[in-house]
Amino acid sequence: MAGLKPSEEIIAATFGVTAVVGIFANMTPNMGDVRADTVNGSNNPVTHKSTRAAAITSAIIVSGMALLGKSPSVFVAGAATIVILSVANWHANAISGATGVPTTAVGE
Repeated sequence: MAGLKPSEEIIAATFGVTAVVGIFANMTPNMGDVRADTVNGSNNPVTHKSTRAAAITSAIIVSGMALLGKSPSVFVAGAATIVILSVANWHANAISGATGVPTTAVGE
């Protein structure tokens, strides 16, 4: 059985990207708040765990959409969005709110 037509792949990939962005918006804290957090500091484990949970949930949904549509384009677009948003969140979490530079210390 054939996969999606090219025009349908674009629509399905757009739905996949939208699902990933929605999941990250609801499951992770605002990146501006994470970067400016001087109370909990950088490398907050709660922020890291919520980002990881959002990435896993998004990967499951994007994989399901790609398998149902038999389209690698849907998977590639969704996976790229997951990687971009995960790295952006982890980078924001690594920035010290006090100094504004990346650090490996927890709570700095």
